[in-house]
Amino acid sequence: MNKNKILLNVYGIKPAPWGGKEWDWRKAIANEARKYSPTLPASHSGFEVSMIFCLLQTTYDRSDLDNLAKPVLDTIFLPNNPQVKDRKLTGALIRLDGSVVNKLTVEKRLATNASDEGAEIIVMWED
Repeated sequence: MNKNKILLNVYGIKPAPWGGKEWDWRKAIANEARKYSPTLPASHSGFEVSMIFCLLQTTYDRSDLDNLAKPVLDTIFLPNNPQVKDRKLTGALIRLDGSVVNKLTVEKRLATNASDEGAEIIVMWED
């Protein structure tokens, strides 16, 4: 089987899992994801997602990985119960429910400056 991969680099913006800045973060993810969405399958049985968050020390010390991952997944996939005012911020990469994610890897690293803050998001699937 052939493994497909899409790499989304969203840097220069602080990952924000909650609060007012969450929507700016999700818009940045959606904008990057939409560059690839026309080429993705309309149906599929499973995806692998890897996320590496780069955070300044102050954010690193108070960020839980599960809280960082949730807005990313709910932006690139369609959540079951979207809790967003703007529905254009869901399913930006894959128009399938997030339950099609079979493997999730999440880590955080220290960023040295604000331009290095953000995330590398890799979505993989097999033909």
